[in-house]
Amino acid sequence: MVWMQKLRLRVFALLAGLALLVVTVVGVFAVPVLPAIGVAVTIALTMVNSMASRLEHMTCTGCGKDIAQLPAGTHGIICECGAINHPFNTGEPAYAFDLSDEDSDEDEGTKTA
Repeated sequence: MVWMQKLRLRVFALLAGLALLVVTVVGVFAVPVLPAIGVAVTIALTMVNSMASRLEHMTCTGCGKDIAQLPAGTHGIICECGAINHPFNTGEPAYAFDLSDEDSDEDEGTKTA
């Protein structure tokens, strides 16, 4: 399983477990619903933020290694694991070649049908 899929699955499992825990606590201990939901939302935001903090830097979606220093090719950055990810390095031009159509500046009045 790809590293990014593992991370998403882990976050989903923790959020589903937290929702089940809140439902159980509210049902068994007759805790008021709104404070329990407030605590659950706070815990969920903290969990997701701590898991997503790993994505702050350019990381490979296949293995999770740092790819910020690897050169970008035409189709993206190729990690050592073989995954192609992140189409462009920050600070590099969007395309390796110029896509401007310089021939389109011709006078359209000179074209014949």
